[in-house]
Amino acid sequence: MIPDLIRFLIRFLFLAANLFLVHFLLLHSFPQFISVSISWLIELYIFMGLLTIIHFIGIYGLFKKWPIYSGFLFTVLSFLKMGIAIAYLFPFIFPATHGSIPIALNFMAVYLIILAFEVIYLTKNMLKKQVF
Repeated sequence: MIPDLIRFLIRFLFLAANLFLVHFLLLHSFPQFISVSISWLIELYIFMGLLTIIHFIGIYGLFKKWPIYSGFLFTVLSFLKMGIAIAYLFPFIFPATHGSIPIALNFMAVYLIILAFEVIYLTKNMLKKQVF
Protein backbone atom coordinates (compact mmCIF):
# COMPACT_ATOMS: atom_id res chain seq x y z
CA MET A 1 0.00 0.00 0.00
CA ILE A 2 2.77 2.44 0.88
CA PRO A 3 4.50 2.38 -2.57
CA ASP A 4 1.13 2.91 -4.29
CA LEU A 5 0.30 5.79 -1.98
CA ILE A 6 3.71 7.38 -2.50
CA ARG A 7 3.38 7.04 -6.29
CA PHE A 8 -0.06 8.66 -6.15
CA LEU A 9 1.14 11.43 -3.81
CA ILE A 10 4.08 12.33 -6.03
CA ARG A 11 1.89 12.59 -9.13
CA PHE A 12 -0.88 14.40 -7.29
CA LEU A 13 1.46 16.91 -5.63
CA PHE A 14 3.10 17.60 -9.00
CA LEU A 15 -0.32 18.26 -10.55
CA ALA A 16 -1.50 20.37 -7.58
CA ALA A 17 1.67 22.49 -7.54
CA ASN A 18 1.47 23.17 -11.28
CA LEU A 19 -2.26 23.84 -11.09
CA PHE A 20 -1.76 26.25 -8.19
CA LEU A 21 0.99 28.07 -10.07
CA VAL A 22 -1.13 28.47 -13.21
CA HIS A 23 -4.17 29.43 -11.14
CA PHE A 24 -2.19 32.02 -9.18
CA LEU A 25 -0.64 33.49 -12.33
CA LEU A 26 -4.03 33.77 -14.05
CA LEU A 27 -5.59 35.48 -11.04
CA HIS A 28 -2.58 37.78 -10.72
CA SER A 29 -2.57 38.59 -14.45
CA PHE A 30 -6.27 39.42 -14.67
CA PRO A 31 -7.29 41.01 -11.34
CA GLN A 32 -10.00 43.10 -12.96
CA PHE A 33 -11.99 39.99 -13.97
CA ILE A 34 -11.83 37.83 -10.86
CA SER A 35 -10.71 38.95 -7.44
CA VAL A 36 -10.05 36.12 -5.01
CA SER A 37 -7.69 36.42 -2.08
CA ILE A 38 -4.48 34.42 -2.17
CA SER A 39 -5.06 33.15 1.38
CA TRP A 40 -8.40 31.66 0.29
CA LEU A 41 -6.71 30.11 -2.74
CA ILE A 42 -4.07 28.47 -0.53
CA GLU A 43 -6.80 27.26 1.84
CA LEU A 44 -8.71 25.82 -1.12
CA TYR A 45 -5.72 23.84 -2.37
CA ILE A 46 -4.93 22.50 1.09
CA PHE A 47 -8.56 21.43 1.58
CA MET A 48 -8.81 19.80 -1.85
CA GLY A 49 -5.44 18.10 -1.38
CA LEU A 50 -6.39 16.58 1.97
CA LEU A 51 -9.81 15.56 0.68
CA THR A 52 -8.29 13.89 -2.39
CA ILE A 53 -5.66 12.02 -0.37
CA ILE A 54 -8.27 10.75 2.11
CA HIS A 55 -10.51 9.75 -0.82
CA PHE A 56 -7.66 7.82 -2.47
CA ILE A 57 -6.76 5.99 0.76
CA GLY A 58 -10.43 5.08 1.27
CA ILE A 59 -10.81 3.81 -2.28
CA TYR A 60 -7.57 1.86 -2.07
CA GLY A 61 -8.54 0.16 1.18
CA LEU A 62 -12.07 -0.68 0.09
CA PHE A 63 -10.97 -1.92 -3.36
CA LYS A 64 -8.55 -4.32 -1.69
CA LYS A 65 -11.28 -5.57 0.65
CA TRP A 66 -14.16 -5.79 -1.87
CA PRO A 67 -12.76 -5.75 -5.43
CA ILE A 68 -16.01 -6.91 -7.07
CA TYR A 69 -17.80 -3.78 -5.82
CA SER A 70 -15.12 -1.37 -7.02
CA GLY A 71 -17.38 0.69 -9.30
CA PHE A 72 -20.07 1.05 -6.66
CA LEU A 73 -17.52 1.93 -3.97
CA PHE A 74 -15.90 4.56 -6.19
CA THR A 75 -19.30 6.12 -6.88
CA VAL A 76 -20.31 6.17 -3.20
CA LEU A 77 -17.00 7.63 -2.07
CA SER A 78 -17.08 10.21 -4.86
CA PHE A 79 -20.57 11.34 -3.80
CA LEU A 80 -19.33 11.58 -0.22
CA LYS A 81 -16.34 13.63 -1.38
CA MET A 82 -18.63 15.89 -3.42
CA GLY A 83 -20.93 16.37 -0.41
CA ILE A 84 -18.01 17.37 1.80
CA ALA A 85 -16.75 19.75 -0.89
CA ILE A 86 -20.17 21.39 -1.22
CA ALA A 87 -20.44 21.68 2.56
CA TYR A 88 -17.06 23.46 2.55
CA LEU A 89 -18.19 25.81 -0.21
CA PHE A 90 -21.62 26.50 1.30
CA PRO A 91 -20.57 29.28 3.76
CA PHE A 92 -18.77 31.14 0.99
CA ILE A 93 -21.72 31.30 -1.40
CA PHE A 94 -24.63 31.75 1.03
CA PRO A 95 -25.68 34.45 1.56
CA ALA A 96 -25.12 35.38 -2.05
CA THR A 97 -22.82 38.36 -2.35
CA HIS A 98 -20.89 39.99 -5.15
CA GLY A 99 -17.84 37.78 -4.47
CA SER A 100 -19.64 34.45 -4.26
CA ILE A 101 -19.67 33.71 -8.00
CA PRO A 102 -15.87 34.07 -8.47
CA ILE A 103 -15.30 31.88 -5.40
CA ALA A 104 -17.65 29.19 -6.72
CA LEU A 105 -16.08 29.30 -10.19
CA ASN A 106 -12.54 29.01 -8.84
CA PHE A 107 -13.57 26.19 -6.52
CA MET A 108 -15.31 24.19 -9.23
CA ALA A 109 -12.43 24.60 -11.68
CA VAL A 110 -9.99 23.13 -9.16
CA TYR A 111 -12.45 20.41 -8.09
CA LEU A 112 -13.12 19.25 -11.65
CA ILE A 113 -9.46 19.18 -12.68
CA ILE A 114 -8.53 17.14 -9.60
CA LEU A 115 -11.50 14.83 -10.19
CA ALA A 116 -10.40 14.27 -13.78
CA PHE A 117 -6.90 13.42 -12.55
CA GLU A 118 -8.30 10.92 -10.05
CA VAL A 119 -10.54 9.21 -12.59
CA ILE A 120 -7.77 8.97 -15.19
CA TYR A 121 -5.26 7.69 -12.61
CA LEU A 122 -7.60 5.05 -11.25
CA THR A 123 -8.83 3.93 -14.67
CA LYS A 124 -5.33 3.69 -16.06
CA ASN A 125 -4.20 1.54 -13.15
CA MET A 126 -7.28 -0.68 -13.25
CA LEU A 127 -6.77 -1.34 -16.97
CA LYS A 128 -3.36 -2.78 -16.15
CA LYS A 129 -5.23 -5.61 -14.38
CA GLN A 130 -4.24 -4.20 -11.03
CA VAL A 131 -6.28 -2.53 -8.38
CA PHE A 132 -3.59 0.17 -8.15
